[in-house]
Amino acid sequence: MKPTAKFFLFFIPVAIIASFVFHACMSVFTADNTAGMPLETISALSAMTTWSAAIMAGCGFALFVALIAIRKWIPIIVVLLYMFAQSVMAIPLAIVMKFKPEWYSATIGLGIIVSGLLMILLVHAMKFYNAKNTFRNSINPTLIVIAVIAAIAGAFAGNIANEQLDLPNLMEQQFTDMSKNIIGILAIAIIGPLAEEVVFRGAVCRSLLRKGVPTGLTVLISAMLFGLIHFNPAQIPFAFVMGIVLGYIYCRTGSLVPTIITHILNNSISVFVMAKYGEEANNMTFADMLGSQTAAWILMAVCIAVSIGLLYVLHKKAEPANVLWDKTDPDDTEFTVTPPEIPTINA
Repeated sequence: MKPTAKFFLFFIPVAIIASFVFHACMSVFTADNTAGMPLETISALSAMTTWSAAIMAGCGFALFVALIAIRKWIPIIVVLLYMFAQSVMAIPLAIVMKFKPEWYSATIGLGIIVSGLLMILLVHAMKFYNAKNTFRNSINPTLIVIAVIAAIAGAFAGNIANEQLDLPNLMEQQFTDMSKNIIGILAIAIIGPLAEEVVFRGAVCRSLLRKGVPTGLTVLISAMLFGLIHFNPAQIPFAFVMGIVLGYIYCRTGSLVPTIITHILNNSISVFVMAKYGEEANNMTFADMLGSQTAAWILMAVCIAVSIGLLYVLHKKAEPANVLWDKTDPDDTEFTVTPPEIPTINA
């Protein structure tokens, strides 16, 4: 059975079942255990009882099951390493915040920076991604410009669509506070995007492509992992859409340069808006800025058309995928992960 068919054979039913189970468990727990909890904790738990959160949690569980089914271990290991890096940094940072609560936003930013750099070192040390490939691969500057404009247009369209979902934003205040200091800005706009591109495009996409997974499924898996790892309902759909665009660009160009530039630009725009408008930015929408919802829909339609058109140009201008990857990524010395042998007993 092809990896594509096996993936969906496991993913779809597991996602449906896991979503119902998660929703039921969270609803029962929230109903029985919120007495005496801080308001922030109750709000977070209430957000997790929504069907949107249940579907996202179910998809995350199903994704791991499907990856095991198609025997692709590197994405699972990379995500576990990502969670490990963030957890390791959370312990000392929690201690700092306990005694110096005024350092809250800077401390969160420092945690993102250190965990991001740690992840880059880990995936490079384990040979999941060769850091030299980030800027070694030659790519036509024109293609970089096309790819970046296509992705930024897609980001604008995705943001407008995401606003209509009105999902709970558990990180809204944290991002606003981080945009007010240099450490937070560096974390959100530079180190965070760099680390995420190395991890989700460089390590995850590269490992799947080199193990024979079709390009479409590679992009889908990496985008799902990229979305779910944010753990914030308001960010997940947008991150998933951007993961598809950035994943396709990486697979089509063999270079992280356009994806890193796009990611930094996208996050920098967000930081600029938060820094300029402060608390007001949390409630601002494209409809507010443009004067009407109709104008926002028109802008979304234009951005979608521009993004699809430029991605088509990129598809036509770039080299065939097999030629591209033989030329730009010849090193096949990455760490091989295989499951343990299951002993057999001969009768």
